Amino acid sequence: MLGQLLDGRYQVLQVLGGGGFGQTYIAQDTHRPGFPKCVVKHLKPVIRSPEFLETARRLFTSEAETLEQLGNHDQIPRLLAYFEDNQEFFLVQEFIEGHTLKAELFPNQHWTEEKVIQLLQQVLGILQFMHSHNVIHRDIKPDNIIRRQQDGKLVLIDFGAVKQVQTQLFTVSGRTGATIIIGTPGYMSTEQGQGKPRPNSDIYSLGIIGIQSVTGLHPINFEEDPDTGEISWQHQANVSSELASVLSKMVLHHFKQRYQSAAEVLQVLKHLDIKIEAQSLQPPSFTQPPQASLSQQNSIEYPPAFILSPENHNRLETILLEFVGPVASRLLRQVAASAPNPEELINQLCLHLRGNQQIDFKKKTIFLLDKPTLLQELTVKSEIKSNNLPSQEPQVISESFVHQCERELADLIGPIAKFIVQKTFRSSGQFPRAEFVKILASHIPDPQKALQFQQRLLS
Repeated sequence: MLGQLLDGRYQVLQVLGGGGFGQTYIAQDTHRPGFPKCVVKHLKPVIRSPEFLETARRLFTSEAETLEQLGNHDQIPRLLAYFEDNQEFFLVQEFIEGHTLKAELFPNQHWTEEKVIQLLQQVLGILQFMHSHNVIHRDIKPDNIIRRQQDGKLVLIDFGAVKQVQTQLFTVSGRTGATIIIGTPGYMSTEQGQGKPRPNSDIYSLGIIGIQSVTGLHPINFEEDPDTGEISWQHQANVSSELASVLSKMVLHHFKQRYQSAAEVLQVLKHLDIKIEAQSLQPPSFTQPPQASLSQQNSIEYPPAFILSPENHNRLETILLEFVGPVASRLLRQVAASAPNPEELINQLCLHLRGNQQIDFKKKTIFLLDKPTLLQELTVKSEIKSNNLPSQEPQVISESFVHQCERELADLIGPIAKFIVQKTFRSSGQFPRAEFVKILASHIPDPQKALQFQQRLLS
């Protein structure tokens, strides 16, 4: 399928996967300026009788109309087109640039309570909209939640229109009398595993992701209470009893005991979030140093960050935004409330970042230390060296280097690499090599492979 032009318009760049009689591709729309990427879902009926094809056509059109309605939500990919070609069916959806939530969930790494609440609120907002259209997603998992690159918002993908049509067609074809299960083990509730999903089956799956984020454990490693059959996890996380109660109720074994709607969970979280927000805005316990400058004294809009001028506060928040997304503002306020000086502020913020991110963050924020001591500079350089990170000296991006990037990236993400490299080069060709390679590495889902990619190209 690579290179094939579908409907005379959508050129296939990469096969994402598939099986049975359905596949998914990344394609480019050759009829629009800049050839933007899109996702194409392909349904190939195995039976070609007129009656079966008519049933497939009806079901497929119905699913397409549903996706058209759902695409009105900012955090759901828009349906761009659907068409039939040679008795096969195609859905074309918006491609979301970003990384999946799976890339943010590391073994034994515990999310902050604030970040977990933000995750729940964003996805529950999407579920509330979906369920109001009588649509159950049925496959909520980290792979199907993308953090959009342009604004850091979470986007829910893979509504399984093709899978749902396949399920119904399998039954129509007489191949099986049982319901085909859609979902992923570990994230799937009992009733969904029995082929009877409900709206709060999606809530269960999201609750599992929440517990995964606060425990650092994959769902297959969750313990089960031998007496109740419920998931036992609170002893492996450090969260408030209020949040623990919410997560536990989201994943109760019997659907009747769970929250019955996304709106119900959002209402509970709203009060919980207000409490956390109030705590984070408490004034600092230390007094303002007498030598503080006039600009620091007048920085009323940044009450916790007396140790920074408004200008440096804004610069730091912008940098932090690159690493943690939209929670940057709130995280900075919370950490600054207890940091006695800029150096300690940076160190505390680093606790919320991964190892390789911490080094990059320290380098970008060294300007906060008015005159970095020799020891501080040597410490940053030592950390870079110990982590085998290349130096960040600006180097010219030559044509041969661009081709090398294309080859290296193609080995990791497939043919779409050339498109990504060329697009990045056109928009950032004047950047230093290190910055150029870092942007390319952000398209690699596996963090370890992304780091190795940077090391190879910049060594």
